[in-house]
Amino acid sequence: MSLKGLKFLLSGLVIIATQTAYGQVPDKVFRASVVKVDITPDEPKMLLGYAARKSTGINDRIYHRIVAMDDGVKQFFLVSTDICVMSPSEYDHVAAILQKDLGIDPENFWWTLTHTHSAPEVGVPGLPEVFMGDRYKHDVDTAYTSLVERSLIKGITEARSKLVKAKLGVGWGFSQANINRRAIDENGKASLGLNPEGAVDRKIGLIRLDKEDGSPLALIANYAIHGTVLGPAHTEVSGDAPGIVSEYVEQKLGVPLLFINGAAGNLAPIYSVYPNPRAGHLSQFKVLLGDKILSANKEIVSSRSDIKLFTGSLIIETPRKPNLSWPKDLSRYTQTSANGDHMVLLPARFLKINEDVAIWSLPVELFCEISNEIRDRSPFPFTFFFGYANGWLGYLPTEKEWKHGGYEIETVSPYTPVVEKHLKEAVLGYLEGEMKSTPVSQPQTLNKPAIVKSEPDGMLRLTARNGKGIGPKIKYMPEWWAFGWFTNLDRVEWDVEVDLEGEYNAELVWSVSDETAGNEFLLEAGKQKLTGTIDRSGSWETFKSKNIGTIKLKPGRQKIVFRSNKPSVDAGMLDLREIKLSLVKSK
Repeated sequence: MSLKGLKFLLSGLVIIATQTAYGQVPDKVFRASVVKVDITPDEPKMLLGYAARKSTGINDRIYHRIVAMDDGVKQFFLVSTDICVMSPSEYDHVAAILQKDLGIDPENFWWTLTHTHSAPEVGVPGLPEVFMGDRYKHDVDTAYTSLVERSLIKGITEARSKLVKAKLGVGWGFSQANINRRAIDENGKASLGLNPEGAVDRKIGLIRLDKEDGSPLALIANYAIHGTVLGPAHTEVSGDAPGIVSEYVEQKLGVPLLFINGAAGNLAPIYSVYPNPRAGHLSQFKVLLGDKILSANKEIVSSRSDIKLFTGSLIIETPRKPNLSWPKDLSRYTQTSANGDHMVLLPARFLKINEDVAIWSLPVELFCEISNEIRDRSPFPFTFFFGYANGWLGYLPTEKEWKHGGYEIETVSPYTPVVEKHLKEAVLGYLEGEMKSTPVSQPQTLNKPAIVKSEPDGMLRLTARNGKGIGPKIKYMPEWWAFGWFTNLDRVEWDVEVDLEGEYNAELVWSVSDETAGNEFLLEAGKQKLTGTIDRSGSWETFKSKNIGTIKLKPGRQKIVFRSNKPSVDAGMLDLREIKLSLVKSK
């Protein structure tokens, strides 16, 4: 079984792992560091971003840029890497190593990609192989993947060792370096091109880290733009516009810049898909975007050292596009509902800095209208979206764009039109609820037990994240969003607020190995009990959903318990992700 205020011109970031692993900081001062690691290959590599093609040289070098931040209680590592996309399973692999060897909780390790289309492939293809299988007839480059992984882990270790007292400032900038790329023809059909009248996001979100004496330490710039100045005819390794801009700003400031891409799903650089840097005016992006970052940085006139942080995550469940196959390495990112529908489990991460800054991230190419709306409706004056974070699960368009079709919808999206609604409800609910209501100074545990309240349709969602694990061996596994290691003495309890009295259908979301399946469970709500056996799911890594019966609930506050129904069980019973209680008959 796997174990699995005022206008705030400044504020902080960050964040994680166990303090005991590297020494407690008694006065809880804010510290930060930055590391830059070259990952440019020294031999030809298959490039990712267009059709399969091999590199023929190097135009400019590519890097990991790593920021570590520590508020004295938590520590957070933010990575920006000059590659295109990677499978979430690649992120999971590195996150597991960091957790095991360095004690870093995966919730606090964010690995973002600049999305340059002129960098080597890293790891297995993941979802792109489902969409564009012809691009992946060659073997996975395990040697380069290993180099990228080792250099990242080494860089994070180095960043942790270099933490110094620091201050943090926040601000906004503006650049017209991007343009909507969904060209609409007379028939309403979308194609890749330029659309000057289309939705766009030209804000630059800035986070600046300074040393205690006020000298610069690092800059984080968040801007939405595809890394496609260079087209498929160009076969030299390059960081494209994000890489060129980063190097330019670094030359001017003397410290590293982490370029964090935003909601660039429908945004291209204003010069896009050219055969070489000269034709694509690549160097002009130093002015179009680099100088705008430098100007915005000058507007951050103050920074502060009293930084406190809050991190969180949630899973957004949404239907998968019909008849779409799914790669085996992404089994934890999908499940089958009780009625047989295939669902995508989309992981969202959140970071709150003091009470003014909110950052949220997804492993997708998001359409900018969605992040724009969430930013406008957010209760936080500084709300940033970090895209291409912790993997890639396709394009996530707005509902109204489905009628126009096009590449982003017809070819490279695993979702259905309802995904926009599900995403906005979940993210805004989290920003307005848990993030806004939870003080940054409050200690955070791996899961966050909370009162479960009825949804508008009466459903009660008893998740591992909002439940309380009790017992000698039970363990919450954040990487799987589940409780595991059940024995007869282990149980999960939920405090539930039931609105409607009646009969509720119970749907279990679980995983278990075939060898361990068959143990009996008990679901209790007062004197009401529901029993059954744990069916096979295929493996500990494969989560399934199934109706397990009905249970009667009375209105009001009560406790619901899930546990073993056998007094002698002393082995793994299941990994429990969620129990959904749906009202089927009201009284």
